[in-house]
Amino acid sequence: MSSDDDSSTPQNQAATSKLIGTWGQISFTQQGEAMTITDCEKRSTIEFTSVSYTDIGYAPVNTDCQIDYQDVGTWKEENNTLTLTYVDEGETIIDVTTFTIVDDILTIEYNDEGFKTEFGYKKQ
Repeated sequence: MSSDDDSSTPQNQAATSKLIGTWGQISFTQQGEAMTITDCEKRSTIEFTSVSYTDIGYAPVNTDCQIDYQDVGTWKEENNTLTLTYVDEGETIIDVTTFTIVDDILTIEYNDEGFKTEFGYKKQ
């Protein structure tokens, strides 16, 4: 192996990942049941750069649409596993999820002790 062959390094993998870009939320599922999402919630995005990610969730509050949460952190991709690391209220959170990308649709599945949620995103 030559010293120029560093295609297996995470940074190089991240730079060429299909995840790179901004994705807008189009669906939400809990325990296999599709939930109705509002136009406000459809403003939610997740953006991956080669070094970090930003996940912004919107929710309706009375008659207003407001940011419900904003997570900024790092990510690592391995096969169809996505590891998201961020800090929430001073605590480091590590979410290990599975994901698929089919026809510019990203699906991220979270499994929290058997409770499954899926977020669907379309590349913007």
